[in-house]
Amino acid sequence: MRDNNDIDLVEFLTEPSEPWKRSVFIGGSGLFCAGWTNESKIFLLFQDYYVIANPITGEREEVVEDSDLLQYLSKDNLEFKIEKINQKIKVFGIRGGEGNHYTSDFWSLRSFYINLDHFLIGLENLKNRRKHNIEYWKNYDLIKLERLEYTALKFGFSPDEKHFGIFGSSGVEIFSRSKVIAY
Repeated sequence: MRDNNDIDLVEFLTEPSEPWKRSVFIGGSGLFCAGWTNESKIFLLFQDYYVIANPITGEREEVVEDSDLLQYLSKDNLEFKIEKINQKIKVFGIRGGEGNHYTSDFWSLRSFYINLDHFLIGLENLKNRRKHNIEYWKNYDLIKLERLEYTALKFGFSPDEKHFGIFGSSGVEIFSRSKVIAY
């Protein structure tokens, strides 16, 4: 997989910088869209069920099966309403938005297309940005995925900014940190 400058970005895949650490993988075939609850739990929506899971342990705290779940997806595909907990969850994915790509302490997520079908996700701390003219991707940790393919990915930070997820059609890989630095 080569980009326009004939650089194989896959050679630069790595684990994220401190304080981020790989947390869990939560699998599920046919992921439709995903998001975060107000309590920063992972929300995964499939065709006929949804899952709310713990981002640190991966434990599926709630699994709800219903053949009419898509009726709870807003017309603009950006929110999913869970009546049981009276909460609207902002979603992203095949149908939905793009997710939150920035934190209040200057971390950002970005995608890098390496060809028409494949792209990588990069993590950067904007406070520590290095200067690179042409190879701006060197400012980022290009995240090595263990269980997802590098296609059709969505990504975003949790509401409490202690987690970020990379979501693909077969599940989600979660990365976590213990605290947010206040500036």
